[in-house]
Amino acid sequence: MAPGTRVEAVVASLVDRRAASASTPIGLSPGEIEAIERDQPAPIGTAYRRFLQLAGGGVGLFLDGSDVFHPLVLGLRQAAADLLAENDVPVVLAPTDRVILMHQGYWFDYLKGTGPDPEVWTYTETFQQPVTPFRSAGRFTDWLRAHADRHRGPGARA
Repeated sequence: MAPGTRVEAVVASLVDRRAASASTPIGLSPGEIEAIERDQPAPIGTAYRRFLQLAGGGVGLFLDGSDVFHPLVLGLRQAAADLLAENDVPVVLAPTDRVILMHQGYWFDYLKGTGPDPEVWTYTETFQQPVTPFRSAGRFTDWLRAHADRHRGPGARA
């Protein structure tokens, strides 16, 4: 299945058919997506672009409490770099890495590398040292599916 099609399936699974107005996906305009693309040096891959087109403005309470939707996604790369520096983490985001989520200032997820559906890596502050980013999903669409499954609850899968 193509990355864009995988994204479409996940977004469709998030729509609560009993209260569609509360969970209707809010897609972004080409201009809003362009602003997100300009905000970080890394290119936007096919899967992430399709996510932004379909649901980049939010989907009900999905990922509520995290900065992942427009306009909160703007500036995340700098916030992530600041968090790494603040914690003296000897990791620098590569020009091909794109930060896609920050949760309450202590955790961020980023697309590592280019391609239509890149890996997702995570950095989170912990009390154990050393603290380094780790691979959290083999593809963006796997990351999105995992979050959607958690949002819908145990055993839920579309």
